[in-house]
Amino acid sequence: MLRLALRLFGHHRAAAVATGLVALAGMALVVAMAALLGTGLSGGTAPADRGFLIQFPLILGGWVVAIVVFAMVSTIGVTLAARSGEIGGLRLIGAVPRNIRVLVSAETLAITAVAALPGLGLGYLLGLLLLTGVRSTGLTSPSTSYAPGIVLPMIGVAVVLLAGVLAAWIGSRGPARRSPVEEASSGPRRAGSARPRRIAASVLLATGFGSASAVLALPADAIATTGLTGPAVVLCSIGFAILAPELLAAANRIVGRLSRGAKSAEAHLAGVNLRAAPERARPIVTFLTLLVGVSAGTLAMQGIENQHSVPGSTAEVLASINYLVVALISLFMAIALTNNLVAAIGDRRTEFATLSLIGSTVRQVRGMLLRETAAATLLAIAVAIVGSVLCVLPFSIGKTGSPAAAFSIWPFAASAVFGGGVALLVTALAGARVIRAAAVAA
Repeated sequence: MLRLALRLFGHHRAAAVATGLVALAGMALVVAMAALLGTGLSGGTAPADRGFLIQFPLILGGWVVAIVVFAMVSTIGVTLAARSGEIGGLRLIGAVPRNIRVLVSAETLAITAVAALPGLGLGYLLGLLLLTGVRSTGLTSPSTSYAPGIVLPMIGVAVVLLAGVLAAWIGSRGPARRSPVEEASSGPRRAGSARPRRIAASVLLATGFGSASAVLALPADAIATTGLTGPAVVLCSIGFAILAPELLAAANRIVGRLSRGAKSAEAHLAGVNLRAAPERARPIVTFLTLLVGVSAGTLAMQGIENQHSVPGSTAEVLASINYLVVALISLFMAIALTNNLVAAIGDRRTEFATLSLIGSTVRQVRGMLLRETAAATLLAIAVAIVGSVLCVLPFSIGKTGSPAAAFSIWPFAASAVFGGGVALLVTALAGARVIRAAAVAA
């Protein structure tokens, strides 16, 4: 099975690169956390610094692994959607669903194994940069040296390898179980196939909102208020991201009404595409909801903390750490969003060539693609901001006695501009190249 997986790489290099880059970025983050943990456990670390250098990477590392698994599951799902013909062919010659899932898992293991060595090197470097940043805030003494060791970083690599295999096994469940003679246009998928995903999303949302609401029972100056709100933002963002198909289905009703009165060919084509094939916009909604939700919620929470914390308190000192966490997660999700967008646009060459053959100009096809991305981007940003506001509201009430502080404009505007800018810029650049090549080929 591994030999077959390696032979298939040549036929879907773009998908392999997309998965590999997500694995590389995730591995660097996990190894960096493991390197900080190794530094905290080393004998040369000052006793006063040991507690922070152990607790910080353990807590953040757990969330990083969860986000990496989610990003890889989504990436694998996107890349497998473009390989339906290949998977259908394997099923027709006798492969059972378990064979397909083993094949995809073997492919993912091979890809993540290739990313292991560069990921290990980047993780060591990132760990050093993180420790330098922590020192600059005064959370650790200058005498604490960087001593990651080799055992814990290698365990971090192994964790990402296992996470990749787990993500492949989960992400390939739907494509592997689909009938080999099922037409892509035969109608909506069975509701039962979406039930586990909806249950998982409901559990995450209930847990996230429950964690956020628990802040109201705590004293305003308790450090646990931040410890409950931060994870709540992450859980709710993942929950909404999992519900991307349902969000798209609801939004498409509005898009359908608007596109009927569209005066331009670009708007009309975009509306038709979003109604006929909403799964094309799913990567944007999935990754952008997580990116904007986590960053906006954390920035809003920290902004409230900065305004109402006691000068010199632990909460104030941890502000720079929270900003660093936001930067790392946002960068990782931006990489995942970029990879998936490039792969998804590249898989539409045949569609773009067909549009060119029936008379559509390059400008019209580009306009169609940008309007599709803009619609999905607006949906993701709106859902992410609503979710993050609901998570930060109890924190604002507990800290200030009023919900007004949760509606500060700049955290949400900054997150929306960054996430939306990445989506639109990547679409414009990758779309121009693919559309031009498709028009020439046609």
